[in-house]
This record gives sequence, structure tokens and C-alpha cells, in this order.
Amino acid sequence: MKPILQLFGLAHKFRGLSVLQGVNLEVHSKEITGLIGPNGAGKSTLFNVVSGFLLPQQGKILYEGTDITGWSVTQRSRAGLLRTFQTPQVFAQMTVQENLMAAGWLSTSSGFLNDMFSLPSARSDILKITERAEEVAERFELDSVWNIRAGDLPAGRQRLVELARATVGSPSLLCLDEPSSGLNPEEVDALRRALERLTETGISILLVSHDMELMAVASRVHVLCFGEIIASGNFTSVKENPRVREAYLGV
Repeated sequence: MKPILQLFGLAHKFRGLSVLQGVNLEVHSKEITGLIGPNGAGKSTLFNVVSGFLLPQQGKILYEGTDITGWSVTQRSRAGLLRTFQTPQVFAQMTVQENLMAAGWLSTSSGFLNDMFSLPSARSDILKITERAEEVAERFELDSVWNIRAGDLPAGRQRLVELARATVGSPSLLCLDEPSSGLNPEEVDALRRALERLTETGISILLVSHDMELMAVASRVHVLCFGEIIASGNFTSVKENPRVREAYLGV
């Protein structure tokens, strides 16, 4: 499968301390690629570099074959590269429907004036956004809370709302930072099913998670330790790798 994201020799230091040391990594199209590692391994820094919140001090990032190493967060998001954060970020006073539709407006051509005067282009966009939001809500099993304010939902459901909102604009690559944090087992199952369905729609996923049951959905897993990739392969082979068991599992 052709890679949608390629990292070449990424390196970054904080106050002289090497956090990333020549990281090479590929995320293939329409697949879930996992990234695991112990605390302090450099996962958050790598995510910040990929999403544009940090610029690497060395190395290169190719996204769909284009060098985006110096691109801003906004440029990357407009190109279809989105990320989520460890703490759920939803519009608490808005309903689930409104949260999802707000994301949809970012990907339309209609402007504020078109919407205000109910011009045909805006009416067409409203219909498309509503249909897309309903489709995504069903995929994330949120249709039952469609009209409930996001802030009134349990933390686990808020996480699913955030993830659903991120997919409304049909990103090409979705970077998920600990998406199962705060979810109960039933919600983790719902998340796993949703992620599998997302790849069927053509979305590629880079997944960081300490939840090994969730990580089992990844087609390929990379292990980061002290800023270096120490192992790559399918979930089973990585889990049984002696270096991984020593560095990550403490065996």
C-alpha cells in the first residue's frame, strides 16, 4: 500500500536533550498505523512535529508526496492532515449535532453572507453537511445522543464526539493521541469499530495509545523508545519482540 505520510530522519532537541533521534516512519494509505512506547519516549513530540505544532530541527516530512516540513498547522489541516489531543475538546454548550455540523462548515465553499441570505449554495451545503454529520454520528454510535449537549455527556462519549467531529470533513490522515483515554470497555469497543470503518472510507490513521487491546486494530505498529524506533511490524510480532518487552512492557 502506498504511504500517505513519510518521515525521514526527524530529530528534535529540548535544551540540548535529544527527544527525537533520526526517526524514520511510514503511514500507509487506508490503514491504521500504531505508535507505542514508554512514557518519555518522544511520542507527543513526534505527534507535534507531524501536525505542525513543532518544526523538526532535522529531517523531512512528506505528505502525499509533498514536502510539508515547514508547513503550519493550518496549512496541514487544510490539506487533510488532522489530529486530536489527549484531553477531549468539544463545544460543551452545543449539541452533538451542532458539534459535528460546525466541523462540516470548515470544508464548504459557502461563506457567512451566503448562509445569512439563504443562497442556493448555502442551502445545498447545509443538506450535504447534515447528511455527512448523520452518517458520522451513526458510525461512532452517537445517533442516540444527537440532540444532547456535548458538555452533558460522560467524558468517554465526549471523546467519541471529538473523534467524530474530526472526521466530518473527510480528512486524508487522522492522527489520534490516546483516543481511548477515559473510555470504559464498551466505549473502547465502539471506538475500535469506528476506526475500522473509517479506514474503509479511505481515511488513514496514525494511532498513539497505551491501550494494547485498541492497538490490535493497527495493520503495522512502530515502537518508539528514547526518541528512536526500536521495532516495527504487525501487532503480534512487536508485542513479542524482546527489545519491546524490555523497554515497553518491563519484561
